[in-house]
Amino acid sequence: MRLKKLSFLTILLLSLGLTGCGSDNLDAATSGSGNTNNGTDSGDNGDSSGDTDNGSNEDTVYTASGNLLPKIIQRGQTFTFNYYLDKTPDAAVIYDIDIVGTAIQGINQDYTINNASTLTFAKGSTTTSLTITTYQKDDVYDARTLSLTFTGNTGEPAIINLLISGNVYLNDTGISDYSDGSDFNLGAQPGGAPALQDAAYGLDVIINPNALANAGGDTQDPSSIFYKNSRDIDTSNPEYKGKAGFRFVKIANNGMPVIATSHNYSCVKDEITGLLWQVKSTTNTLTNSEVDPSLPAKYQMTEERRYNAANFSYPWEASTLSGIGPGWHHGSANNNNNSFTTNTDPAGFANSICGYNSSYGDRELPLYCASGSYANETNFLKVCGKSNWVIPTVEQLRSIMNYGKVSDYSTIATKKHALDKTFFDCATEDCVINNNGENGSVYWTSSSVKDSEGLAWCVNLQSGNVQTCNKQEYHKVLVVSSNVPSEFFNPVADDSEDTE
Repeated sequence: MRLKKLSFLTILLLSLGLTGCGSDNLDAATSGSGNTNNGTDSGDNGDSSGDTDNGSNEDTVYTASGNLLPKIIQRGQTFTFNYYLDKTPDAAVIYDIDIVGTAIQGINQDYTINNASTLTFAKGSTTTSLTITTYQKDDVYDARTLSLTFTGNTGEPAIINLLISGNVYLNDTGISDYSDGSDFNLGAQPGGAPALQDAAYGLDVIINPNALANAGGDTQDPSSIFYKNSRDIDTSNPEYKGKAGFRFVKIANNGMPVIATSHNYSCVKDEITGLLWQVKSTTNTLTNSEVDPSLPAKYQMTEERRYNAANFSYPWEASTLSGIGPGWHHGSANNNNNSFTTNTDPAGFANSICGYNSSYGDRELPLYCASGSYANETNFLKVCGKSNWVIPTVEQLRSIMNYGKVSDYSTIATKKHALDKTFFDCATEDCVINNNGENGSVYWTSSSVKDSEGLAWCVNLQSGNVQTCNKQEYHKVLVVSSNVPSEFFNPVADDSEDTE
């Protein structure tokens, strides 16, 4: 099962796969022996078994199995979980069900289940199942979790984690002007052949009074949750949300929203897609403190806490939560295993292209200058209260680009990049395409290029172009978090790259 095949993340999470939980073997504790017979839940490949003993008498041990891989259920769909015994029971075998999560049970809520208390194998039957039906709800925008635990008389419980999708919307292009083929900044839509243009449709019409001019289009809806009032479109107002149909909110590192005019924030929430983005910080200087040229360099950051500096760059590498395929990293010159040291010496946490904060210890994973390592570090630090940060897919990164700021897909019309400067840039300098020469505006995605393991897709935020980049090249990283729990992210395959 792939996240990209579900409507909740069809566009926004193309490169992420579901966690492969493997076998969930649970020890039987009564007399006799139980040979596992792994049945398969319909609709998925891969088995997970729960060695839960719940025999009908003390001389018989039954082994139950089923596909326990985490799953995402679209709203309006029905999901059936099948459970199997390794031998035919001579009496009913019963497992208790414990249900937790943010999803609400009820026919007018998120889901209903045909039996919420027990899962029973009838006498003489080796198969049982339960069915979960989910419902459309217009007022639900976040995915909701549902975890089912099956417990027998002995052995460890078996658990399946489910996610019920929310109503996630896609951003519009940001284009709110019209064109007659020669003038690309018309305020009114021309008739005839140039009619029915992008500016007349989608979320961008909520601030476009000319959407219906001459040739039809979508109507403005003041009752829509995405409608913008005069404060939402005023760049000097604390309630400013962004240009065109975009709706952004600044988020402090503690996870709490702050006003649009604040300069003390670490992330930006996209209210349309539900995605959360970490922003870059100002330029951080990397200096070699080793004066003896015969010794390895010892780089240090001028301001150690700002590992997310705008001028740092990284080769491509998969993280623990996203990305598939071989990658590269750039380590520390004075370390034998080519990774950053884990002591408290700041000189051990930087090289000539990037650095990390040495004030935090006990990391589970080594640090490198690599896109995946950067994502792992943001999860270690729980930036803005999140621990499911990943390198974005192509479509995730494109979702925040305002194509109204791109001219001929090769140059920027009025700004240096296609992101909203109020939210993604620094107050005093460019923190999106700072430094790094001609590649300073190129950002990595998590998607490898199909049949070319040495290449990955990248996006030029200055031109709007999606292009391929050699994984050994050094480019920028912008990480993204969603409301999908981290257990749904560990990929087992990546076939998303053929979408470009």
